Amino acid sequence: MENQPIYKDNNFTITRELFISGNTRFAIQHLCSIKLVKSRREIPYTLLVLELLLIATGLLWDFRFHELVSLLGGAGLLANVLVYILVKPVHKLTLVFSSGEKEVIGVTDYMYLEGLANAFSRSIVETRHKSLMVG
Repeated sequence: MENQPIYKDNNFTITRELFISGNTRFAIQHLCSIKLVKSRREIPYTLLVLELLLIATGLLWDFRFHELVSLLGGAGLLANVLVYILVKPVHKLTLVFSSGEKEVIGVTDYMYLEGLANAFSRSIVETRHKSLMVG
């Protein structure tokens, strides 16, 4: 009963006493805090302005290779739009232990991290409750 998993998947196992990640084991009693950070998609405003300037310069002024300057700005703008759409933000769960060790888990699925954070919270509460009952 003591070592029954509170949470278990292919990457992590959390019990009342242990957090197991691969071959590494951490004692839950030494876990001081958890921090869950939800990231947002970032818009690179500086690059966006530069690309729009290249497009405008190439279209409005008539100089040698002005078409290539517009094309370069347009290609950069298209690349930024694709990166914004296709690259998902990485959310992070930080675990701080009394020994000063930090374990950072970063994934794109926020709901997964939220489930892990809830399992850690439950494990911490059960471990502290058990130590109060024994002590």
